Amino acid sequence: LHPVQANTLRQLLAYNEPDFEDTMCLTFSVMRDFFGEVEEIDIIPNGREKSVTLDNRAEYVKCYVDYYMNKVVQAQYEAFAHGFLYVAGGKVFEAFHAEELMHMVSGMQDFNFKDLETITEYQNGYHAEHPVIKLFWEMFHEMDLNTKKRFLIFLTGSDRIPIHGIHSIKIIIQKVKDNTRLPVAHTCFNVLDLPPYPNKEIMKEKLLTAILNTEGFGLV
Repeated sequence: LHPVQANTLRQLLAYNEPDFEDTMCLTFSVMRDFFGEVEEIDIIPNGREKSVTLDNRAEYVKCYVDYYMNKVVQAQYEAFAHGFLYVAGGKVFEAFHAEELMHMVSGMQDFNFKDLETITEYQNGYHAEHPVIKLFWEMFHEMDLNTKKRFLIFLTGSDRIPIHGIHSIKIIIQKVKDNTRLPVAHTCFNVLDLPPYPNKEIMKEKLLTAILNTEGFGLV
């Protein structure tokens, strides 16, 4: 979540020189900006009075992470938990494991994009053996995972797979005549307008321009 802070903490744990305290000049406190005003916050009781040393630096890192990952968002989490449990609590909620609940809320992370090809339907003259469609899937399967997920956002509004799996998504690719246009996604219906581009290079350029300059709804 915070790569810069994470790298700083790793360097802190790796530094073994005897001048540690003079070099780091740290206490068990953090500085936070509250609407333009910087405030020192103790991460343990009276933390600003306790120096970070070679001997207690692991404890400091543990307290630092706990503060930013838990204590900072404690009020927000408790409000969320209260609302969530008010709606979804009870015996049914207790029947789920944490992973099952995550899939219910956030969707699946098991991407099988070969299956996406098999479930796709075609309209307006396209079919599974059409040269443009074969070119499209050849290009699509060459993409890295992040780009494929961006395509899902472009087409469906989300980069997640519903809990029932990718087969529960109905995707349609339809032909449009003007091959000077970018591909267009009708997100509410999972329909892709794909012009008959003459070659894979042009198709890739047009599709990447479309999918890398869009934002989804963040819905499953």
